[in-house]
Amino acid sequence: MQREVFEPLSRFSDRYLDVPRLACRIGVPLAAQPEIGHNRWHPDIPPAVTVDPGEEVILESAAYDDYQIHDNGSLDELRRADLSRMHPLTGPVRVNGAEPGDVLVAEVLGVEPLSGVAFSNILPGTPGLLGQIFPDGYRSTWYARGGIAESPEVPGVRIPAQPHVGTIGVAPSPELMRRWDERERPLYADGRAFAPDPRNALLRGLGQDAAQVAARTQPPRENGGNMDINKLGPGAMVYFPVFVEGGLLSLGDHHLSAGDGECSFNAMEMDGRTWLRLRVIKDGMARHRITTPVVRPTPLAAHFGAGRYLGFNGFCFDDQEQGYQDASFAAREAMRRAVDFLMGVGYSGEQAYVILSVAPVEIRISCIVTIPNPTVTLYLPIDIFDRDILPR
Repeated sequence: MQREVFEPLSRFSDRYLDVPRLACRIGVPLAAQPEIGHNRWHPDIPPAVTVDPGEEVILESAAYDDYQIHDNGSLDELRRADLSRMHPLTGPVRVNGAEPGDVLVAEVLGVEPLSGVAFSNILPGTPGLLGQIFPDGYRSTWYARGGIAESPEVPGVRIPAQPHVGTIGVAPSPELMRRWDERERPLYADGRAFAPDPRNALLRGLGQDAAQVAARTQPPRENGGNMDINKLGPGAMVYFPVFVEGGLLSLGDHHLSAGDGECSFNAMEMDGRTWLRLRVIKDGMARHRITTPVVRPTPLAAHFGAGRYLGFNGFCFDDQEQGYQDASFAAREAMRRAVDFLMGVGYSGEQAYVILSVAPVEIRISCIVTIPNPTVTLYLPIDIFDRDILPR
């Protein structure tokens, strides 16, 4: 009997279409797989992979906590979290031909979870916008079931997944890294900025001299980094100024979902995979006057339609203090109004704070010219709740 022979479906060996991939082993801290990445910025970190302009690359990473937090852990686990391990980034990716003064274009082709487990914890002592109101911390674990995320700690809420990368950036030049240190140094003493810290620094083989000065990844800067833009999902593009040969792009800190502002210091923090296509615009910094990243957002962001939000307004005053043209103050007050409202429909303050950090809330500066009080409006989607929360 003659056996039928079938042609293979594709010339590719797997679903990744033979695209180079830096694979993260789930549950394994970066220190045990240092070949895939780093957790500080430094211009001399050697590339983990090299591509030509127009080629693609897939980068996988642990969540921002470096697998310190588990879905069956305790509140003590949050208190022990070591932020010197924060942001295990995968890369860098060298793009052949990219030179200082160029613009590196990163097109996001796809973002997805690795393990399917995400966290939006209130970490004690971290600078969330309402951190002083909730100093004791709170645990919430979210599970990605297809395109919906649910948490047993925040019942009655279903969040549409909007996977995106929170931290993505290129390497700084030595001069730029020194400028960062000079600029931020006055803030180190009282904890308003993260000083260089060699503890747990991983730099893909660089030694202690580099670890002493390498920049922390917590704030965004000219190179991008921890921008936490929730619209960097599939279809987004980011235009980065290039400061070193090859650009040296890295990413991590994936989110399953996040609201505007990521107010609690945590989005839905997950391990994740991002698929990129990289291109180079020669002399793009001068020609397009780009000195910090420029973003074209994803067309796939969650929107619920007109009339499907409640807007909470904040101004830069409270019972004790009057500010002046302070939009951050006004945003905090808008969040307090939203927390108060959600407590009135049955959620604890901690649950409400988590919802505002992970749901697709929209925060807008409604007016900035009405001295002394700007208006900031927080729009909360009402359709994420399994019941009617409208005032009656």
